[in-house]
Amino acid sequence: MWYANLKVLVIGLDAATWNILLPLVEQKQLPNFRKLMEKGVWGDLQSTYPFTTSPAWKSYSTGKNPGKLGLYSWCRFDIKNLELTVTASDPFRSKEIWDYLDEHGLNSGIINLPLLCPPRRIRGFIVSGFPMSDSANYTFPEDLKKTLVEKFDYRINPSEYTLDPKQQLPRKDRLILEVEELIKKRFEVTRYLLQSYSPDFLHTTIFYTDAIQHFFWKEMENREERFGGVIEKIWKIIDSEIGKLFNQLEEDTNVLVISDHGFVGLKATFSPNRWFWEKGYLNLSVFNILLTTLRLYNKKTSHIIRQLGLDKTVRRIVSKEKLMNLQQKLIPREVSSPNLIKQVDWSATNAITVGECGVFLNPELDPKEYEILSTQLIKEIKMIKNPQTGENLVADVKRKEEIYHGDHLELAPDLVIVPNDGYRIYDSLMRSSWDYSKNLWSAYHTLQGIFIAHGPDIKEAGRVENAKIYDIAPTILHMFNVPIPRDMDGRVLTEIFHEDSELAKKQILYQDAETEKILIKEKIRKLRGD
Repeated sequence: MWYANLKVLVIGLDAATWNILLPLVEQKQLPNFRKLMEKGVWGDLQSTYPFTTSPAWKSYSTGKNPGKLGLYSWCRFDIKNLELTVTASDPFRSKEIWDYLDEHGLNSGIINLPLLCPPRRIRGFIVSGFPMSDSANYTFPEDLKKTLVEKFDYRINPSEYTLDPKQQLPRKDRLILEVEELIKKRFEVTRYLLQSYSPDFLHTTIFYTDAIQHFFWKEMENREERFGGVIEKIWKIIDSEIGKLFNQLEEDTNVLVISDHGFVGLKATFSPNRWFWEKGYLNLSVFNILLTTLRLYNKKTSHIIRQLGLDKTVRRIVSKEKLMNLQQKLIPREVSSPNLIKQVDWSATNAITVGECGVFLNPELDPKEYEILSTQLIKEIKMIKNPQTGENLVADVKRKEEIYHGDHLELAPDLVIVPNDGYRIYDSLMRSSWDYSKNLWSAYHTLQGIFIAHGPDIKEAGRVENAKIYDIAPTILHMFNVPIPRDMDGRVLTEIFHEDSELAKKQILYQDAETEKILIKEKIRKLRGD
């Protein structure tokens, strides 16, 4: 079976990393990855800050930085109103690759892309991915779900996504088997939908590679007999499935393989909130901790306590050391962000971490205080070292204006911690600033994901440099001769195209009123047969 209409195929591999793939390619254990790389171009693909699934996949599909999406993590924290909401999509709805293709009469198919919730009407089909529920209507057209379930027993999520360290073995076995099954099913469904819908553009995602690497990296490094080869096995399955799909593509199909971020073994987890608390940047309300512990907390009660000044009275009477000791006894082993926000004494707090790597500063600070605190925190955080090794925790601490721009900058964290490879920034309040255990997660994300391009228009040039996840959307639009919106932050990766190809020779079009008029007239002319 040949997919005659398909002109661009994107295979999204969540958490794919050269740290795993390159050694396997060199050992000739991934023949199809090797073929794509030898006959095309490949290299790193820089993710977003923070380098995590959300917002990375949305930046890929929109070509925009998080400041234009209002999406900085799996949650959105409005510090002015103390509201924390989980985000399953870009809250302000930016157009994505398929929306632009749709406007130019091109059909798209999207399979299992995270954060495409709920599925939207397009010219083609959508099968939403994580965090969409299997019980929800996760397809467009809506009746496509019924077909997928009946024909393939399709599901989005494995039942064993999280593991309890105390009961790991049977649950690990189930997770592995489910992920293997899901991967094979994704590719089977991809082949079926390509045949059924004949899209011009197709994106398909393999997602739970991320979970497998989080949970089994330690076993891989230690070569544990039972689980030591799990990660390699998963990538060999993916390689085989890519081969099946690739063998049925027409010769004029360009293929892009991308990941949202990379991966590396975990050295330690660091809790900035614990560090802020110890340094006095973050203060907790004894009353709110008590109320939360007793399950009596609510905004009204907290407001009354603040209005009465009871927190301030306690702080005047009881020393900070005694308060910290009391809080230490009341605080459980770990306090998650939603609960921590309830327990913070906001009148005496200047900094808190919410979401991956994001530091929010007290919005009541005046500009001078804000600048002094920002400068001070950047300096101090950069000096934090792993007590066991002496290594620096962070590669950098960036102000939001350095990495974000757009209409939704006010929702961004004021500072973004960029950890060195091997370190995880954890926004829950832990009993200690440092955690060296690897009982659950033994690996974490890195900034550099993977990028491979292969096809009739692509060079056979080996390694390419400086590709960013924002660049993929404008590059795909250029492949279809669709004008690129000027508010996209990415660029067309012209260096990947063969010098003799039409894509290398043709001018890059941008969306403005005049260009749109010309293209519409040309489309009408073709429809009339003039």
